[in-house]
Amino acid sequence: MSRLAAALCKNDKFVGPLDLQGNELTDLAALSISKAIEREGAHNLTKLDLSNNKFTGKAGIYIGEALIKNANYPLYKLTFENVHLDDDGLVRILEAVNANKNILKLHCGIVTDQGLEILADKLKSNTTLEEIIFQETKDHQKYWTARGRNAFSECLKNHTQLKKVKMDTEHEEGEEMKVFKE
Repeated sequence: MSRLAAALCKNDKFVGPLDLQGNELTDLAALSISKAIEREGAHNLTKLDLSNNKFTGKAGIYIGEALIKNANYPLYKLTFENVHLDDDGLVRILEAVNANKNILKLHCGIVTDQGLEILADKLKSNTTLEEIIFQETKDHQKYWTARGRNAFSECLKNHTQLKKVKMDTEHEEGEEMKVFKE
Protein backbone atom coordinates (compact mmCIF):
# COMPACT_ATOMS: atom_id res chain seq x y z
CA MET A 1 0.00 0.00 0.00
CA SER A 2 1.34 3.44 -0.84
CA ARG A 3 2.24 5.96 1.85
CA LEU A 4 -0.73 8.08 0.78
CA ALA A 5 -3.22 5.24 1.20
CA ALA A 6 -1.59 4.18 4.47
CA ALA A 7 -1.89 7.75 5.75
CA LEU A 8 -5.55 7.94 4.72
CA CYS A 9 -6.31 4.60 6.34
CA LYS A 10 -4.69 5.58 9.64
CA ASN A 11 -5.83 9.19 9.73
CA ASP A 12 -9.46 9.70 10.67
CA LYS A 13 -8.87 13.37 11.43
CA PHE A 14 -8.22 14.59 7.89
CA VAL A 15 -11.38 15.44 5.99
CA GLY A 16 -11.36 17.45 2.80
CA PRO A 17 -10.30 17.62 -0.82
CA LEU A 18 -7.37 15.66 -2.22
CA ASP A 19 -5.78 17.13 -5.36
CA LEU A 20 -3.47 14.64 -7.07
CA GLN A 21 -3.61 16.09 -10.56
CA GLY A 22 -0.52 16.04 -12.72
CA ASN A 23 1.58 13.70 -10.59
CA GLU A 24 2.18 11.04 -13.26
CA LEU A 25 0.35 8.53 -11.08
CA THR A 26 -0.34 5.06 -12.44
CA ASP A 27 -3.05 2.49 -11.80
CA LEU A 28 -1.12 1.24 -8.79
CA ALA A 29 -1.73 4.58 -7.05
CA ALA A 30 -5.44 4.32 -7.87
CA LEU A 31 -5.48 0.84 -6.33
CA SER A 32 -3.92 2.20 -3.13
CA ILE A 33 -6.39 5.07 -2.97
CA SER A 34 -9.26 2.64 -3.51
CA LYS A 35 -8.16 0.63 -0.45
CA ALA A 36 -8.43 3.76 1.66
CA ILE A 37 -11.89 4.58 0.26
CA GLU A 38 -13.41 1.13 0.65
CA ARG A 39 -12.26 0.76 4.28
CA GLU A 40 -15.21 0.42 6.64
CA GLY A 41 -15.95 3.72 8.32
CA ALA A 42 -13.73 5.70 5.93
CA HIS A 43 -14.87 9.26 5.34
CA ASN A 44 -11.76 11.33 4.65
CA LEU A 45 -12.15 12.70 1.13
CA THR A 46 -14.80 15.15 0.00
CA LYS A 47 -13.28 15.87 -3.42
CA LEU A 48 -10.81 13.72 -5.36
CA ASP A 49 -8.98 15.15 -8.37
CA LEU A 50 -7.07 12.50 -10.33
CA SER A 51 -6.69 14.58 -13.51
CA ASN A 52 -3.69 14.57 -15.83
CA ASN A 53 -2.20 11.29 -14.64
CA LYS A 54 -1.14 8.08 -16.42
CA PHE A 55 -4.23 6.08 -15.51
CA THR A 56 -5.93 3.47 -17.66
CA GLY A 57 -9.35 1.87 -17.29
CA LYS A 58 -8.06 -0.04 -14.27
CA ALA A 59 -8.01 3.19 -12.24
CA GLY A 60 -11.71 3.69 -12.96
CA ILE A 61 -12.42 0.10 -11.99
CA TYR A 62 -10.49 0.36 -8.72
CA ILE A 63 -11.92 3.71 -7.61
CA GLY A 64 -15.43 2.82 -8.81
CA GLU A 65 -15.42 -0.53 -7.03
CA ALA A 66 -14.29 1.12 -3.79
CA LEU A 67 -17.09 3.69 -4.00
CA ILE A 68 -19.62 0.91 -4.65
CA LYS A 69 -18.36 -1.09 -1.63
CA ASN A 70 -18.55 2.02 0.55
CA ALA A 71 -21.67 3.58 -0.93
CA ASN A 72 -21.97 6.08 1.92
CA TYR A 73 -18.51 7.54 1.34
CA PRO A 74 -18.98 11.36 1.47
CA LEU A 75 -17.17 12.15 -1.79
CA TYR A 76 -19.15 14.77 -3.68
CA LYS A 77 -16.77 15.55 -6.56
CA LEU A 78 -14.63 13.15 -8.61
CA THR A 79 -12.41 14.37 -11.45
CA PHE A 80 -10.55 12.45 -14.18
CA GLU A 81 -9.86 15.32 -16.60
CA ASN A 82 -7.53 14.30 -19.47
CA VAL A 83 -7.70 10.66 -18.42
CA HIS A 84 -9.09 7.96 -20.71
CA LEU A 85 -10.73 5.36 -18.47
CA ASP A 86 -11.64 3.11 -21.41
CA ASP A 87 -15.11 1.59 -21.51
CA ASP A 88 -14.67 -0.71 -18.50
CA GLY A 89 -13.37 2.03 -16.21
CA LEU A 90 -16.08 4.43 -17.35
CA VAL A 91 -18.78 1.83 -16.68
CA ARG A 92 -17.50 1.18 -13.15
CA ILE A 93 -17.26 4.91 -12.33
CA LEU A 94 -20.82 5.47 -13.55
CA GLU A 95 -22.05 2.48 -11.54
CA ALA A 96 -20.33 4.03 -8.51
CA VAL A 97 -22.03 7.37 -9.16
CA ASN A 98 -25.35 5.55 -9.31
CA ALA A 99 -24.66 3.64 -6.07
CA ASN A 100 -23.13 6.52 -4.08
CA LYS A 101 -25.73 9.25 -3.75
CA ASN A 102 -23.17 11.72 -2.36
CA ILE A 103 -21.37 12.17 -5.68
CA LEU A 104 -22.86 15.30 -7.22
CA LYS A 105 -20.13 16.33 -9.68
CA LEU A 106 -18.21 14.08 -12.07
CA HIS A 107 -15.59 14.79 -14.70
CA CYS A 108 -15.28 11.41 -16.37
CA GLY A 109 -12.40 12.37 -18.63
CA ILE A 110 -11.96 11.39 -22.25
CA VAL A 111 -14.97 9.64 -23.78
CA THR A 112 -15.15 7.85 -27.14
CA ASP A 113 -18.30 7.40 -29.22
CA GLN A 114 -18.92 4.08 -27.46
CA GLY A 115 -18.32 5.87 -24.16
CA LEU A 116 -20.97 8.45 -25.05
CA GLU A 117 -23.48 5.62 -25.46
CA ILE A 118 -22.34 4.15 -22.14
CA LEU A 119 -22.94 7.54 -20.49
CA ALA A 120 -26.44 7.62 -21.95
CA ASP A 121 -27.23 4.10 -20.75
CA LYS A 122 -25.77 4.35 -17.24
CA LEU A 123 -27.14 7.82 -16.44
CA LYS A 124 -30.75 6.89 -17.24
CA SER A 125 -31.38 5.65 -13.72
CA ASN A 126 -29.36 8.32 -11.90
CA THR A 127 -31.32 10.81 -9.82
CA THR A 128 -28.59 12.48 -7.76
CA LEU A 129 -25.75 13.53 -10.08
CA GLU A 130 -26.02 17.27 -10.73
CA GLU A 131 -23.05 17.98 -12.98
CA ILE A 132 -21.12 15.98 -15.55
CA ILE A 133 -18.15 17.02 -17.65
CA PHE A 134 -16.44 14.96 -20.34
CA GLN A 135 -14.09 15.34 -23.29
CA GLU A 136 -14.16 13.91 -26.78
CA THR A 137 -11.27 11.65 -27.65
CA LYS A 138 -8.48 12.95 -29.89
CA ASP A 139 -8.65 9.66 -31.82
CA HIS A 140 -10.44 10.72 -35.01
CA GLN A 141 -11.65 7.15 -35.51
CA LYS A 142 -13.58 7.31 -32.26
CA TYR A 143 -15.11 10.80 -32.52
CA TRP A 144 -18.71 11.10 -31.43
CA THR A 145 -21.08 9.98 -34.18
CA ALA A 146 -24.67 10.99 -34.70
CA ARG A 147 -25.71 7.72 -33.04
CA GLY A 148 -23.74 8.44 -29.85
CA ARG A 149 -24.83 12.06 -29.73
CA ASN A 150 -28.48 11.09 -30.23
CA ALA A 151 -28.32 8.47 -27.46
CA PHE A 152 -26.87 10.98 -25.03
CA SER A 153 -29.33 13.72 -26.06
CA GLU A 154 -32.23 11.32 -25.59
CA CYS A 155 -30.98 10.49 -22.10
CA LEU A 156 -30.78 14.17 -21.20
CA LYS A 157 -34.24 14.90 -22.51
CA ASN A 158 -36.07 12.00 -20.89
CA HIS A 159 -34.11 10.27 -18.15
CA THR A 160 -31.83 12.45 -16.08
CA GLN A 161 -31.90 15.13 -13.44
CA LEU A 162 -28.58 16.71 -14.45
CA LYS A 163 -28.40 20.47 -13.95
CA LYS A 164 -25.15 21.06 -15.81
CA VAL A 165 -23.48 19.25 -18.70
CA LYS A 166 -20.19 20.41 -20.15
CA MET A 167 -18.35 18.76 -22.99
CA ASP A 168 -15.15 19.55 -24.82
CA THR A 169 -15.01 18.51 -28.47
CA GLU A 170 -11.94 17.80 -30.57
CA HIS A 171 -13.06 17.98 -34.15
CA GLU A 172 -14.35 20.90 -36.13
CA GLU A 173 -17.76 21.95 -35.12
CA GLY A 174 -20.38 21.54 -37.81
CA GLU A 175 -24.08 22.24 -37.61
CA GLU A 176 -24.78 18.81 -36.04
CA MET A 177 -22.25 19.39 -33.26
CA LYS A 178 -23.64 22.86 -32.52
CA VAL A 179 -27.13 21.38 -32.19
CA PHE A 180 -25.77 18.62 -29.96
CA LYS A 181 -24.06 21.08 -27.65
CA GLU A 182 -27.25 23.13 -27.34
